[in-house]
Amino acid sequence: MTNNLDLRHLRYFVTVAKHLNFSEAAKQLHITQPSLGRQIVQLEQEVGAQLFIRNTRSVHLTKAGSSLMHDAQEILLKTELALNRARQISFSDVGSLQIGFMSPLEKYDLPHLIKQFRKKSPNSNINFLKFGADPLNQALETGKIDVAFAMKQDVANSSNIHWELTIFSRKPGLIISRDHKLATKEFVKLSELANEHFIVFSQSEFPKSYDNLCELCNAAGFTPNIVAHTLYLETLLLTVETGIGIAVHPGLNNDFFNTHNLAFVPITDYDQLDYDSVLAWKKDNTNPLITLFLETMKEEHILI
Repeated sequence: MTNNLDLRHLRYFVTVAKHLNFSEAAKQLHITQPSLGRQIVQLEQEVGAQLFIRNTRSVHLTKAGSSLMHDAQEILLKTELALNRARQISFSDVGSLQIGFMSPLEKYDLPHLIKQFRKKSPNSNINFLKFGADPLNQALETGKIDVAFAMKQDVANSSNIHWELTIFSRKPGLIISRDHKLATKEFVKLSELANEHFIVFSQSEFPKSYDNLCELCNAAGFTPNIVAHTLYLETLLLTVETGIGIAVHPGLNNDFFNTHNLAFVPITDYDQLDYDSVLAWKKDNTNPLITLFLETMKEEHILI
């Protein structure tokens, strides 16, 4: 782009090319039609080629005009993205982001995702807060946290809470001690667990997960014998590892099972329930870091 040409010329050109009507383009640009015509003539002189074929009845792009239309749109889009990114970086140099998460998610790849965000916003303060399902929803509503990693089934059905970006989707299975009689099986049916002792997350903190398990067990012909409730994933896994009971939970990564006395066995008739992890935030939260965080999550989207 030479000294005689600026982004305004390209913006005017693209607007005319979209409308193929100087009068309508001038109205959209809030300038007079003669002024718009002069700007297009200046652009044609700078390019050294006619860009429009125009008469009293119609306006058409020339081959040179069609070529410039494609490139000009790309230039304007990249310019807008560059300016937005600069604004976001400026905003993100200060401020803080409160991130909430639920206990069942703490063994997944959250650290990697946060590292990618900090590359874009190294000076921002990030705080982590762990919640059960209901307290997490309340924290989002009250603004105590800005974003939340949660299980989709546990996110409140609220018009003011938005969620997207599935981080992972897994079928739940049986987590048991390697010493358990079912540990060597390729899969089990839910009905085979009728006589087992269940370790579950607290009903008060994770009501939907608790209710789903009970409903599916009832459909399989039995009521689960729940012997322990816990708030935290570590406690649940430790209780299972010591042989006190079993747990139904999405599978963790293989490295975790390789370093613990635990086994994961798929449950064949539990397929109707998916455990989807999502990112949730309050729609009217004005913290500018949320936009940058969402952008980072989209760029670094990982299916675990």
